[in-house]
Amino acid sequence: MPAVVVVLQFRCALDGCGATWRILPAFLARHLWHAWKVVEQVVRPVPTTPAVPARSSVAARTRGRWLARWSSAARVLVAVLAVSAGVVLEKIAQRVGLQGTRGELVEVYVAMSAPPASEHLSSLAALVHRLERGIRLM
Repeated sequence: MPAVVVVLQFRCALDGCGATWRILPAFLARHLWHAWKVVEQVVRPVPTTPAVPARSSVAARTRGRWLARWSSAARVLVAVLAVSAGVVLEKIAQRVGLQGTRGELVEVYVAMSAPPASEHLSSLAALVHRLERGIRLM
């Protein structure tokens, strides 16, 4: 992890609005307290990569929640990819189908788009966020 993480925070210019929003770096998972790399090591452990470091240990309950999401339905995510007007994304959606899980979606995405190692979840999550904000991968 870098020593300093820059997070941009914006405030609405309208008087009395008070709305704020932040732009997070791609390696940070929205709504999660751990970096995508840690989440990926939990839900898709690869024997050749080192285990999650002790200092970033993940509580058993959090691991269980991530694994439950990993095996949950990917129907909305598949629908977003299917209507994206991208040929590869449409093929990914077709291969996974409406009955597929989030884990199956990630595996098909990795096989068809070959994102960099240890960025499988973060690259798909960023793509989904660009296509339709507010939909979470995990």
